[in-house]
Amino acid sequence: MLQTVTGPINEQEAGTMLVHEHVLVGFVEDGKLTPADYDRQEVVASILPLLLQLKAAGCATFVDCAPEYVGRDPYILKELSEKSGLYLITNTGFYKRPYLPPFVYQASEQELSDMWIQEARDGIGASGVYPGYIKIALNDGTAIDQTQQKILRAAIRTSRETALPIQCHTIGGDIALHANEIMKQAGFDRERFIWVHAQTGKDLTAHKQLAEEGMWISIDSILPGTYETHVELLKQLLAHGVSGEKILISQDTGWYTIGADKGGNMLPYHHLLTDFIPYAIENGLDAQWLKQCLTHNPYQAMRKRS
Repeated sequence: MLQTVTGPINEQEAGTMLVHEHVLVGFVEDGKLTPADYDRQEVVASILPLLLQLKAAGCATFVDCAPEYVGRDPYILKELSEKSGLYLITNTGFYKRPYLPPFVYQASEQELSDMWIQEARDGIGASGVYPGYIKIALNDGTAIDQTQQKILRAAIRTSRETALPIQCHTIGGDIALHANEIMKQAGFDRERFIWVHAQTGKDLTAHKQLAEEGMWISIDSILPGTYETHVELLKQLLAHGVSGEKILISQDTGWYTIGADKGGNMLPYHHLLTDFIPYAIENGLDAQWLKQCLTHNPYQAMRKRS
C-alpha cells in the first residue's frame, strides 16, 4: 500500500504516478521557513488548476518531494488532494545544509529518526496527514559528509521501523555509490532506496551496479526542451544493462516559490504525459515499458516494505 495525505491506496488506485514533483518550495537557510512566510490559500489557488490539468491528462498520484523546512505543508497538500481528486503523497525527513535548522547538527542519529518515526506513527503535527516516505538529501561531491551521513543513517533506521521507502536527493554516481556502501554495511535493503536525480550520474556502470543491488534509478528532470536528451539517456541505460524494472521517470517541476511574487513562474505538470511519452514512443522507446515506468515501477518503489 501507499500512504497518501488522505489515506492508504493500492496499486490499482495509484494508477499513473509522478514520483518526483513539487507543490511548494522555499529555499530559506537554517530552517527558518515557516507557514507565516506564505499564504496557504494563494498557494492552493495557484496550484489547483495545474493539478486539474494533470488529472485530465491521466495522472492519478502525485508525489510531493519538499521535505520539512523546505516547503512541506500537509494542510495545503490535503486540501489540494480533496479539491483536485488526485492522490498526493508527502514525506518525513530533512534536506541538507544550508537549509537545516541548527538542532540537526547537534542531534544524534537516533534523535532524528525518533522524530520521523513519530510522524509516521502519529501523523504530522495536528494535520491528520501521515507521510508516505522519507525524503533526505546528500551533499554534492565525491563523498558524503558527516552531517548527511547521520541523516542517511537516521533514514535507514526510520525505514526499518516504519517500512517507509527513502527518496534521496543524490547528485552524481560517486555519492550514490558511497551511499550504497553505507547501506550495505548496515545490512539495509536497497529496494527501499530511490536515487533521486540519477540523470546526474555520468558513468552508467554505477547505475547498472546499483540497480542490480536493488536501488531505484529515478530520471526526474524530463522537461520541455530536454526530450531528445532523455530519450537517448533511457536508451543508453537499457543498452547498458540497467533493468527496465528499476527505472522511474518524472519531472521535478512546479512549483509555487516562497518569496517570489505570486509564487513566481509555475510550470505545468502534464507535459510528461501529454508530450514526452508520445515523443519517446515515436523515437523508439517501448510504449508498454514507458507505461510501466509510470505505474508499476513507482508503486513498487514507493510502497511500504515490511
